[in-house]
Amino acid sequence: MDIVSRSTFHPASKERTYQPVQKVFTNTSSPTLKTGKETWLLLVFFGILKFCIHLTGISKYGLHADELYYISLSERFAWGFLDISPFVTWMAKIASALFGTSITAWRIIPCIFAATTVTLTGLMAHYLGAKKLGITIACSAIICSPAFLATSYLLQPVVFDEFFWALLAFSALRFQQTQKPGFIYLAAFTLGFGMLNKYTIVMYLAAIVLAWLIIYNRQLKLGWKKLIGPGLLLILIIVPNVLWQWFYGFPIFSYLKLVGNKAFSLDIADYLFQLFFFHGAGVAVWTAGFLFLIMKKTGNRFNLVWPVTLIILVILLALLKGKLYYGLGMFPILFAAGGCCWEMMLKSRVLTKYFFVGTIYLFGLICLPLVIPIFPIYICREYIKKMVAYTSFSRPMVWEDGSSGTIPQFFADMTGWKTLSNKISTIQHKNQHGKPIVVLTDNYAIAGALKYYATFSTPQIISANNSFMLESPGNLPTGTIVYLSKDAKVAVDKLAQHVLLSEELQMENSHLKGVNIYILSGANETFRKKYVDDRRKFFNPIESISFAIRAKK
Repeated sequence: MDIVSRSTFHPASKERTYQPVQKVFTNTSSPTLKTGKETWLLLVFFGILKFCIHLTGISKYGLHADELYYISLSERFAWGFLDISPFVTWMAKIASALFGTSITAWRIIPCIFAATTVTLTGLMAHYLGAKKLGITIACSAIICSPAFLATSYLLQPVVFDEFFWALLAFSALRFQQTQKPGFIYLAAFTLGFGMLNKYTIVMYLAAIVLAWLIIYNRQLKLGWKKLIGPGLLLILIIVPNVLWQWFYGFPIFSYLKLVGNKAFSLDIADYLFQLFFFHGAGVAVWTAGFLFLIMKKTGNRFNLVWPVTLIILVILLALLKGKLYYGLGMFPILFAAGGCCWEMMLKSRVLTKYFFVGTIYLFGLICLPLVIPIFPIYICREYIKKMVAYTSFSRPMVWEDGSSGTIPQFFADMTGWKTLSNKISTIQHKNQHGKPIVVLTDNYAIAGALKYYATFSTPQIISANNSFMLESPGNLPTGTIVYLSKDAKVAVDKLAQHVLLSEELQMENSHLKGVNIYILSGANETFRKKYVDDRRKFFNPIESISFAIRAKK
């Protein structure tokens, strides 16, 4: 029996029988469609083009705050962390082993994954029936999308998430077209490693399954025996991480609760604005793909799964107050369908099709300085200033806390880290109260940066937040402490007998702006309690172990 079938009712027998989906519905393209040499060359070309675009700014500015965090965590192998899945740290370890520890070296693997995502997009367009023009439009749309440009070169989970979501969509599409079990195994493999990267891929799978049930009106029957092998493969991949989570009391739930409490209120207008415009000119492609899958009369109801999946995901992210870039991986299949749609409309219009593709790249070129650091900061700032003056479009300069900067926040998060490390090194050697025992910060990005750039072996760098908490002592050490925080001096004065404000950082266009460097000696009970409370607020081992015991029972 096929894994997915549609039920039909025969009045004469009064019994419900099941027919394979592929015999009931007609595919958008033949399941035996061959991918010729020219098609592969075209797909590889766009993958290489994507990679080369990112080489133009791959080593400018510096490492991003999140990259520094993941690189620091990668120094010890682990099957899990308190706030992230381990895949990105594994990629960091592989990158350092293969390419070294330069900025370019850390970012080569993310760029390779991003290039492969582009190739997958073109391949899905091909299997949806697109020829050269359709593949070109689909690949060009994802290449020039500002959202994908901004997330495709940084060593962060999002670039791998985009790849795994696209591969999961490809697996589902090809299984529906061919009914070959190999694609179920590919989906299981993708889901497993996707979960080891970000658990959000489960949300994507759930949305696809829910859309599937809606489209087929629950008239599906699963051949469970054919799912045993893929299911075992999935379990084999994720079980070490699940065991790690169980051992620590499933800290992922505590982290999600903490993030949920800090979530900003949802601005529906801004949310919809981002949905339709964070792909630049590519919005014309994915929306065309959305309509193409709904309106094209092929007899294949499975086409409707992807538009319904998009609607479900957008609603889910809005309700959960998630960021839209969490769901970027849902767009490659829509870009692929959009390539098919535009190819049908432009097929006989030679000049128009060149103009259309050229427009996609023109908008991508205009947006490039906003998403890739191809210019020095002072030139970037002037470019943005003029762009805002001419277009009144300032959304990219709005930071997560609602404030406005002169450059995008993720650019600001790449600057100032080495300067900070040098300042701490100077304090270590010249401090009149004796050499600091520890450097303490409530900011994981600062802790990661100091661990990466520090030229000193002591003092120890500790943080009570994020996964650095696992490396921090259970109680605040005794001795001189360098404390980095945005807390005002009047608040810090209550934490120790002697408090010296060494410097207030005023680094323009930096994540570090407003951070104060304090030198504390004689930490009092208030400070010690605050340190312990901060650790427990982020992760309480006692509560987590109790949760694990209850879950086991």
